[in-house]
Amino acid sequence: MKVPVEWLKEYVTVRLSPKALAERLTMAGLEVVAIHDADGGPVLDLEITPNRADCLSIIGIAREVAAITGQRPKLPTAVRSSLFSVRSKRQHRTLNTEHRTEVKIRIEDRAGCSRYIGRLIDGVKIGPSPDWMQRRLLACGARPINNVVDITNYVLLESGQPLHAFDFDRLTQGTILVRRAQPKEPITTLDGTSRTLSADMLVIADAKHSVAVAGVMGGLGSEVTLTTRNVLLESALFDPTTVRRTARALGMSSESSYRFERGVDPVGVETASAHAASLIVKLAGGSLRQVLDVGARPPKRTAISLEAARASRWLGIRRSPAEIRTALARLSCHVVSRGTEDILQVSVPSFRRDLAQDVDLYEELARIGGYDRIPSSLPIGPLAGSSPQSEDTERFQQLRSLRCLCAGLGLTEAITWGLVSEADLSRCGYTAAQSVRLANPLSQDHAYLRPSLLMGLLQAVRRNHTQGESGVRLFEVGNVMPSGAREEDSRLGFVISGLWVRDWHAKDVCDFFRLKGLIEAITDRFCRSAARFVEPPGKARDTNPHPTRGATSRTPGQVRGSLCGVEAPRPWADPSQSTSVKLDGCDVGEAGRVYRAITEALDIEQDVWFAELSANALVAAASRSPIAVSAPTVFPPVKRDLSVLLDEGSPYEAVFHAICEIGGNLTSRVELIDRYAGPAIPAGKYSLTFAIEYREATRTLTASEVDALHQRIGQTLTGRFNARLR
Repeated sequence: MKVPVEWLKEYVTVRLSPKALAERLTMAGLEVVAIHDADGGPVLDLEITPNRADCLSIIGIAREVAAITGQRPKLPTAVRSSLFSVRSKRQHRTLNTEHRTEVKIRIEDRAGCSRYIGRLIDGVKIGPSPDWMQRRLLACGARPINNVVDITNYVLLESGQPLHAFDFDRLTQGTILVRRAQPKEPITTLDGTSRTLSADMLVIADAKHSVAVAGVMGGLGSEVTLTTRNVLLESALFDPTTVRRTARALGMSSESSYRFERGVDPVGVETASAHAASLIVKLAGGSLRQVLDVGARPPKRTAISLEAARASRWLGIRRSPAEIRTALARLSCHVVSRGTEDILQVSVPSFRRDLAQDVDLYEELARIGGYDRIPSSLPIGPLAGSSPQSEDTERFQQLRSLRCLCAGLGLTEAITWGLVSEADLSRCGYTAAQSVRLANPLSQDHAYLRPSLLMGLLQAVRRNHTQGESGVRLFEVGNVMPSGAREEDSRLGFVISGLWVRDWHAKDVCDFFRLKGLIEAITDRFCRSAARFVEPPGKARDTNPHPTRGATSRTPGQVRGSLCGVEAPRPWADPSQSTSVKLDGCDVGEAGRVYRAITEALDIEQDVWFAELSANALVAAASRSPIAVSAPTVFPPVKRDLSVLLDEGSPYEAVFHAICEIGGNLTSRVELIDRYAGPAIPAGKYSLTFAIEYREATRTLTASEVDALHQRIGQTLTGRFNARLR
């Protein structure tokens, strides 16, 4: 919408510079995207949102400028006098009886056209429009044609009401019929294009054939030319949906359809018609012979009840009833108190079709005051501690603590789409049949509820690598819809890829052990419980001491695990480098390396390590785990090393927990310090070396006690895992 400032000043006093005016309008919700220069001065180019059809006119913008600057708009007399008027019945006035032919108007389709006003003007002289009018039209991007057509375009830009002028002598029997088109009915529109209409399109017709596509464009056979002497001026109220569908089906877009699609002012149908007719008589000569107004009267004004205290809560800033009354009055609303001063009854003007309920008025109060002028403040409600914490509030606080912990561990939070495409599902090993599809998706890229956080996080990894980021560490807390589930589940997912730490003397690469360490840190600090890592059923043994080296590229398969008792597929994980995660005996998730076939499909060169845990399980474990602390003992530990030779099928996790089990409370620390498989080790074997600290809280342990316990641990490992002490 282009608004010449010179034209705007005709209706409102503008003391601001064009740049300052643009800023005020933008902060009031009417974005000014550019300021152009024209012969008549600066022109504001505004981006009008679909709900603000009233601003698709110079007068509409003048009203907004007046509201945000505290003025009253200087509206034309016809507009001002009919702002709240309602015509009670059909008008039919004949002003000159010398001529025998009169206009006959009939509306056959009241759903498509609720009102139609025709004004017949005799004896016009077609010629150029005045220079001042042509300059304004050109500044708004409209091409001058002749005085009558230019007046219809001028009033459209001024008031927002589309108009059309017919050559009355070219209308068969002086008849206007508003009806649906006949199947495959032909018409040649003003742009010279022959079009074929369908039965669901609304047309304006004379006694024989259609002469215009209603609300979109006139027909070539009835246009105003240099030989026109009698003009029928049309002003109507067409159904927005009908106009929109017709324009889309015909591939047409006009200034008229653009406004009708969004809805025009019912009262403006009359005022614009009267104003345009007076301009035609003034600038093109002639006289007004007949006025015919057919259709329903304009609807009554919308009445909305508003509570001042509730408005203040919604805005986050206190507004008294008097301040609200003043602000809404600047928007042409009529406000009265109802019962008490705090309850206001607001009558909305006819041109504000977007104001239907109290929350719409709250937005207007914020918009007119300026969004930038609303101060920052703490929220009022349970989250701010104004009322006892509910279960949801406590869970919210725990999830926030979980997010803070992940951020403290060096991860960056990501928020990805909850909807994914079928291609995303297939790439990660899921099938569309296992997933929930939306009944009416906005696009095929967002057609399914995600069964895992992996899809979105992989896209985030890809974008980061594309931008040259060599190390990616992301986490997300969000809902997923697991396969076969009836409701969503909350999950914590994180991915690591590339460099963990980049330094001038060392490059630490993300691997399985980094992933495992993150999980252990989260469960230790958040749940105060140690995570257990177990192999899913049927998983291949991992015999490679460096999981990121020498791994084969596999196609996605189906690895079954369980998430808190519910079986859940993990088809994205390489079985040789993945694990299930247990917490307090319950399966809470999966972790491992994403198949290289998946990452290569996304052009990700580095290995990607992904883990997904049940956020609900983590929160539940945190809630039932009391904080336990103990004072450090003053007695020194006794240190011993233990090296064992194990079969490749014996997992480290089981060996570690066996040591802790046998040592009991006396094993204050067990740490793996070496893993070796090489020439000195027999085939099919590998060596683990543990550093163990033994400590008693109340006394110093003797060497004989420690030796006996250390020997018993070694014997247990030998018998349970077929280990050999080194």
